[in-house]
Amino acid sequence: MTRGRFYTWVALTAVFAAAGATHIALAVTYSELWPAWAALALLVVAAGCARAAVHVRP
Repeated sequence: MTRGRFYTWVALTAVFAAAGATHIALAVTYSELWPAWAALALLVVAAGCARAAVHVRP
């Protein structure tokens, strides 16, 4: 059970970090500010998921 929860948190971390990186690329490419704010929010969520993964790790 714990191992499955750990991998779930790791997968969520990867998904949110990738989405944040995509928004950073959009912000740089189109020189708009909203993707940067979205990226910041996504990276904060990714950090929370990573922290949860560390606490649940087997």
